[in-house]
Amino acid sequence: MSETTLPTPEKKSSTAVVVIGLLAVAIVVVALTFRTKVRDLNDQAAKTGIALSQANDQTAKLQTQLDESKAGAAKLQAQLDEAKAGAAKFQTQLDKGTAGATKLQAQLDESKAGAAKLQAQLDEGKAGSVALEAQVDEAKGACTKLQEQVDAGKVASTQLQAQLKDAKAHAADLQAKLDQALLDLAKLQPKPKK
Repeated sequence: MSETTLPTPEKKSSTAVVVIGLLAVAIVVVALTFRTKVRDLNDQAAKTGIALSQANDQTAKLQTQLDESKAGAAKLQAQLDEAKAGAAKFQTQLDKGTAGATKLQAQLDESKAGAAKLQAQLDEGKAGSVALEAQVDEAKGACTKLQEQVDAGKVASTQLQAQLKDAKAHAADLQAKLDQALLDLAKLQPKPKK
């Protein structure tokens, strides 16, 4: 056996020490690297946890806002439905009002036509009234003349009444004289012989 082929126990132990040292250094390096990575991961996990917590808070706020928006949308939908119902009701009332306005317009047109007819009749009546007024004035003039004639007739009648009275008195006087003359005449006539 030769010396070169068989390692000595001293060579084995120094190699083992070197290997163990290298392993220890490698383990320390790996441990430091792992610790750094773990610390980075922990920092990143902490940051991620904070971001997740903030995201959860933001999500909760957004969910609250969404719920409020849904409630507001439901209220707005109810108001919209009420507004539509009110608009339909107003449309019905408007249709009725339009129909009533059309009917009233027709009645107004009839009234205007009737008023125009009455105005024409009134104008005719006024013209007739003017003519009648002229006739009344003529009649008043004639009546005044007749009244004057009646007054003159009354005066003449009074005079004639007085003359008639005088004539009656004169006639009575003449009758009395006639009667007396007849008596006198009868006395003067001879009596018939028996």
